Amino acid sequence: MIEERGRVVALEQSGIWVETVQRSGCHGCAAKSGCGTGLLGDFWAKASQVRVSVAPPSLEQIKLHDTVVIGVAENTLAASALVVYLLPLVMLVLGALAGDALMASLATDAVLKGEAGAIAGAVAGLILGALMIRLYSYRNRDNPAMAPQFLRKEAANPCAIPSVQIP
Repeated sequence: MIEERGRVVALEQSGIWVETVQRSGCHGCAAKSGCGTGLLGDFWAKASQVRVSVAPPSLEQIKLHDTVVIGVAENTLAASALVVYLLPLVMLVLGALAGDALMASLATDAVLKGEAGAIAGAVAGLILGALMIRLYSYRNRDNPAMAPQFLRKEAANPCAIPSVQIP
């Protein structure tokens, strides 16, 4: 289970909204204080909110601004990353090959046999790959294995996510 700490920003009857901060991977490095990459990661860190379902007994113990730990299964993350990153790349290459082959078979002029078919096919393949990811996301929107799970409330170690006061 891949875990992430976050701060509770809203409570509902069947779940909570958790705000987490997305940071770069540089926070574990010993040279963090002298590295420009770590400083840029801190500058570009942004918060995101996610809804997490919580069982009623656990929900009664959670208050606003509590620190909680949520998680996603490793195999779910790996499979989703594989689909999101690999599918558009494969579709781009297949589209480029198909566009090049189609243009070579249709074109009689040597000028048209250039790379235009491969470029058009690559763009079409990339768009088709993006649409396939959208369909995959739509079909798995209610899949409980894809949703983050509430793991525990942390009593100690308050979350370091800053509160934003709206005037």
